[in-house]
Amino acid sequence: MAVVAQYVFRPNPGSDLNAITANVKEAAALWRKYGGEVHLWTVSMGEIGNMAVSVHFDSYEGYARCFDKLIADPAFMAWQQKNLASGLSSWVRSNLAREIPI
Repeated sequence: MAVVAQYVFRPNPGSDLNAITANVKEAAALWRKYGGEVHLWTVSMGEIGNMAVSVHFDSYEGYARCFDKLIADPAFMAWQQKNLASGLSSWVRSNLAREIPI
């Protein structure tokens, strides 16, 4: 069963989109280091203006292994602090979805 972790955020008014993208690239490298397949999305319908990062895994076990390593990585902790301090965006929601075979 595939698993997707999704983090939805909204750029704050006046934020530099290049800086937001650079922050996402930095986080993506950390997720990839531990096995995640990372994508950045811009919302074009519905919640227009939001952006989302999705991290894909082949299994829930793969997600768990990656996440355990990620949250223990001092570089990820430093990135979280830097991202929060930047004030570039605001968190909207997070989702963890597991595929249902049909």
